[in-house]
Amino acid sequence: MKHLISGLLVPAVMAAGLVFTSLPTSAEAQMRELRFAEFGPNRGTRAAAIEWLDQEMRDRSGGTLGLDITWGGALLGAKTAAQGLSDGVADMASIVPVYAPGQLVAYEVTDTIQFGDEWVGMMATYEFMTTNEAALDEQKKANIKYFGNYTTGPTQLLMRDTAVATAADLDGKTIRATGAFVPALEAKGASTVSLSQPQVYEAISNGSVDGSTTYYYVAKAYKHYEVAKYITELDMGQVLAFGIGMNMNTYMSLTPEQQALVDELGREFTVFMAEKMYNSRTGVKAELEAGIDGHQITMVQPTPELRAALVEIANADVESWKQKATEKGMDAEGVYGAFEALVAKYTAERDANGYPWDAKSN
Repeated sequence: MKHLISGLLVPAVMAAGLVFTSLPTSAEAQMRELRFAEFGPNRGTRAAAIEWLDQEMRDRSGGTLGLDITWGGALLGAKTAAQGLSDGVADMASIVPVYAPGQLVAYEVTDTIQFGDEWVGMMATYEFMTTNEAALDEQKKANIKYFGNYTTGPTQLLMRDTAVATAADLDGKTIRATGAFVPALEAKGASTVSLSQPQVYEAISNGSVDGSTTYYYVAKAYKHYEVAKYITELDMGQVLAFGIGMNMNTYMSLTPEQQALVDELGREFTVFMAEKMYNSRTGVKAELEAGIDGHQITMVQPTPELRAALVEIANADVESWKQKATEKGMDAEGVYGAFEALVAKYTAERDANGYPWDAKSN
């Protein structure tokens, strides 16, 4: 009888042990991965910054919070990201408000001033989006919480076969462009079309467009050097209405400690991204000139008259944004003035103290 009981107990205990070991540990049970939708490829400066964010989130949360990143628009594309984020298709996503007309108009004010300093622009935008009443109200209505910012860096002009140096060189060309660059280029005789960056490669390759407004990191990340021969260094304004949002319901479902971590990482991510973009400009330009996989891009200097004319027209497009904001019930002048003041604030801070990463190198 003793042997019988023993024979019955041992398998039972082993079975119980198997059940026990299959249960998640406390840390595993608490781990949460936020679905992150990125429309760009898993390469380049922005991709590296998102991976940095994932690792920092995991490390600082003690392994309880991280990102489940979907690359290349497989979850949400550039044109569907803002609405998809609002609807909860993703917990976090890279968003470009210009592709979601009317949804985040206050955010779009950050694209209206023509200047190229990455850190000044990104910090002014971060403070604006986290403190400005109109911007916060719009986020609430969209069910989106702003997290942090990207930047494109100064705008350049990528061309397939034609070196553009003068206004006459633009006449009759079809250029992919957005925002204030649309009226600026059209005033010089070009036609414009709206395409997301992932669509530009094919459009240039098949000749449906002659060129695209671009940025050095984009030309490398999307391999545009394979289909284009020239970049005209316009060094015009950067796109700052371009960042990371979080679904508001997701944010509210986090613990207070996790919310504090997200808020902290949003600002740090913005500073981190500013440094990387600032430092990558000269490096990527040199790579494109030297050639990547046998493909070289020739850098073209525009005449001062061309650049000045494009900047003047682009600046005049501020009125278009103000009209759009007024139609949304905003105090357009007040919102524009608030962002303009923040640009001045961070410009003065940079002039007085340099960049944050300067201190690290000293």
